[in-house]
Amino acid sequence: MAGFREYPFLLGFIVLFWFVRPTLAFGAGNIAGISNVEGQNWRHGDIEDALLKIMMARAVGGKRFDKLMVSRVYFGNWLRDYSQAIDVGTVKSVSAEAIRLLLCILGFITFGYGSREFEVTAERLGCYRPEDHIDNPKNYADNVDARQYHAALRGPVDESVELAIDPETGMKNYIANEDIGIENSASHCRRLFTRAIELGRSYGRSRNKAELYESLRLLGTGLHCLEDFFAHSNYTELALIEMGEEDVFPHVGRNTMLSIPGARREVYPIVTGTFGGVDFLHSVTGEVSDKLIQSEIEDLEGVLEQSQRTDTSILRELLDKIPDGLLGGDKKGKVDELQGNAQAAQMEQATISPRDTEEFTKQVQLAFRQIMPAIEFHDELLQNISEAIAKIPILPKIIEQLEEQLSLFVFSIVAPFIIPIIDQIKNELATGASEIIDSSKNEQHIVFEDDYSSDPTHSMLAKDHFTNILNEIAGRTASQVVSWAVPQLMEAIDDEGTDVDRVLTKIIYGVLHHPAQRNDGPAGASEGRRIIYDSVKNWWHEMDDGQRDEYRRKLSRDGVESGQNHKEGQHDCGHGCGGKLKVKKNYANAEPEGMEDKIAAAAADAIIGGVKSSFQNAAQGASQNPNFGGGSDSPFGGFLQGVAGALGGRFKNEETSRYQSQGQDDDGGYTRTTTEYGRSGDRYGQSEYSETQYGDGGNRSEYRRYEQRDNDEGRTEGYRYEERTETYQESYGGGGGGYRRQDEREESYGDYGRREEREESSGGYGRRYGEEEQQESYGGSYGGRRDEDEGRRDDNEDDGGFLGNLARRAGEAFEERRRERGW
Repeated sequence: MAGFREYPFLLGFIVLFWFVRPTLAFGAGNIAGISNVEGQNWRHGDIEDALLKIMMARAVGGKRFDKLMVSRVYFGNWLRDYSQAIDVGTVKSVSAEAIRLLLCILGFITFGYGSREFEVTAERLGCYRPEDHIDNPKNYADNVDARQYHAALRGPVDESVELAIDPETGMKNYIANEDIGIENSASHCRRLFTRAIELGRSYGRSRNKAELYESLRLLGTGLHCLEDFFAHSNYTELALIEMGEEDVFPHVGRNTMLSIPGARREVYPIVTGTFGGVDFLHSVTGEVSDKLIQSEIEDLEGVLEQSQRTDTSILRELLDKIPDGLLGGDKKGKVDELQGNAQAAQMEQATISPRDTEEFTKQVQLAFRQIMPAIEFHDELLQNISEAIAKIPILPKIIEQLEEQLSLFVFSIVAPFIIPIIDQIKNELATGASEIIDSSKNEQHIVFEDDYSSDPTHSMLAKDHFTNILNEIAGRTASQVVSWAVPQLMEAIDDEGTDVDRVLTKIIYGVLHHPAQRNDGPAGASEGRRIIYDSVKNWWHEMDDGQRDEYRRKLSRDGVESGQNHKEGQHDCGHGCGGKLKVKKNYANAEPEGMEDKIAAAAADAIIGGVKSSFQNAAQGASQNPNFGGGSDSPFGGFLQGVAGALGGRFKNEETSRYQSQGQDDDGGYTRTTTEYGRSGDRYGQSEYSETQYGDGGNRSEYRRYEQRDNDEGRTEGYRYEERTETYQESYGGGGGGYRRQDEREESYGDYGRREEREESSGGYGRRYGEEEQQESYGGSYGGRRDEDEGRRDDNEDDGGFLGNLARRAGEAFEERRRERGW
């Protein structure tokens, strides 16, 4: 591996400079949901999203994986991509703790949490191990014993054994030969999944969440390896050859074919790529290039620099708006304490070269002592509040804003310690990258020039990056593997009588196999093998004849050698989102905003920015239109005026705040909204009321009210009331017309809930009919009745009458519930 010996510090430092663009697998991260390449280009995070459709083991809840549980799994997967930063080149010149410090911050940005189960500990991070990624270990560390630099790194490679091809499976021994006493990826997965099952079972008995979270992390670690089989091997090419596509280049020399059991003829072996200097840069940067200035580490530096002057007054105001019962303790005081400690510690900092390992390690340890308490404060606060989300439906929007402000606060603490370390590391990377590239480019075409070579380079073979035309099918297939394997692992957790070793043999060898043996394998393994082979087959046959001809040309020997198997005009950052580094928001709404989201967002913005910033146009609109808010001549029928002040009945004027907004909606309607907040002691209330007018005469009105307080037992009680009506015009053949109106009303208190729905319409000839449904629930079960009334006519009832009664009915419902509960 040219480069390690000649540049002992440089190759390792490149990891740090590019550390948000990991070398291995599909790359860390997800494709943005709004991206036009989602589903076409894949990262490990996208593959892990398949978990959202899978039920967890009954021992750990029995529900579908939610996004936070998926994040806990993906954390283990993500760590394997970044473990490459702990390798020979880095640990020879820089403290491993300095690397871990930067990865702690990156993990916080990636997951939105950075402590407890999301903390990047030295044990969890580990170091680079080829078996984590099914990498070909040929020439690892220039064949020196890497354990002299870090005890956990692997020893010298026995090429005659490890790189040999298993005549029984047609795969390199380091992939899945568990019978010859070498490190291999099959045994690695077996150990990981076995421990994950053990911890999952133990959690079912102990309810110790630390065991559950560790089980999920190990699950993600093992899935990373299985997913990498499709990103790093020539499986897809050999599957196409099995389908009769003889001109597809197999990424090995012409004379490497062999006979294996079950194959109809001689086959090329399953192999993965080796790592030289160019492969390292290619996998890290997404392209063979010496343009190191385009690193995402500069994005990280930019995020931190912008946060150094964060104004915490907004955070303080927001903390004051959330009930104390949700926070616990003096959180504003904790903000002051963390800031004071960090400022004092900054005075002790000095500029130290990373080559001065002992002193640089002390600087890193100082940074850890200041950074981790801030991250722990952030995580604890958000996780405590998240438990109350269901009690106040509007609260998630406020938490979304709180999360953003807390992240900015953490960055303001982190930046003064991290930025100097980043700068010191970047100074070490000023020279030498081009020499690494020049010294190892001649390794890239070995399988084209040596007909007996079965050791292609990673950069030629791997499908990690978006530009490779096989990235899509590799990712799709890996996603199907997750969907097939994980339910079996969940079942093994629940059934302690299951033979774990047998289940894992089925899973591991259902994935790691030669496509010529797709109908063979240990008991049950053929099920997985057929799923995988059919995934490639279906993808191929989904193409039209023209596209298949194009792919045949690009995947041919000449096409691959000339780089035609990469999409023209596209560039891949390597790491994984195809965009700027962004802070993960666990409470952001990923779906398109509906009316409730818009009202809630406006309410949250009002708290964050105040009346001036969020609703600065409301006063102007009110002065220009005296009917704003529901004047007697307003088409809003006095609705907003009628419900205004409803919250004030339980809160004094000085305990409430009101905000108003108006504007055009995406659906063409024009909405006016009034939001009111109240807080008195341990009682907290919110109300929102809005009306939308449409150009065709239709309208929609909505009223919501929520209250929360702590009862005498210290438990949180919540009350919710919502009412909504929508009226729209209808036209009929022959020029007739009419309207339709739908009313919904819902309230809940603790386990009690009640819901009513009503629909009315009038046709072009004055005929009206109505339909009403009522449901009540207690303890989560609904019973109900349905009343239908056709032919009823009520000429005295109009839209204004309904809206005029809305506030009165809501107020009566609130007062009745308070009397029942003694509020």
